[in-house]
Amino acid sequence: MKLRFIPALALPLLLALASTGAGAACVPVVGAVKLLPDTACTIRTVAQPGTPATLFPGDCFSVQLNLAGFPTATGYAGSTVEPLVSMVPGAPATMAPVAVPAAGAALPRQIVQTARTTMYIGQGARRTTLYTTDVVVIQPQLSATGQLAPKLTTEQILISGTDGKGAYANVSGHLTVMGSTIGKPAPVAGQLCLP
Repeated sequence: MKLRFIPALALPLLLALASTGAGAACVPVVGAVKLLPDTACTIRTVAQPGTPATLFPGDCFSVQLNLAGFPTATGYAGSTVEPLVSMVPGAPATMAPVAVPAAGAALPRQIVQTARTTMYIGQGARRTTLYTTDVVVIQPQLSATGQLAPKLTTEQILISGTDGKGAYANVSGHLTVMGSTIGKPAPVAGQLCLP
């Protein structure tokens, strides 16, 4: 009997084998992520239990994350209203989302949003729930209707925890999304690690 090597298993297999030694084994990952507006999504479907955040009204999405060599992850994401504390002593605190003003310009230089995501990767006993904390930076422009719209978007995603079950129970890592993901796939790159 001839064994066939399935390319989709290559990265998870290497990650699992490397994690049997001391320390964390990390592999670079690339792929695409897509968000679609989803009215069924709530803070309970988006954030890790106990998260002190609330959802920004009307900003909830279903997520599909495809990373080369890994099973497709699906779930929910949403922009959140969370406290922001300045690193400057004595400066006032505020809440996200925030706008960074541009001197002498009608439009802000950047809009900064916080977000949370819950994704499910794998099936059955191998299924893991991943929780992330995200920061989105948007360079805005005016749309044809005069509304603020993203011109350029970048998102930093940190895996903040898991449900402790399945094939990726102790995974950590980060992803960077390059572009707007709403309604169309955007490229994503980063690193996943298993202890």
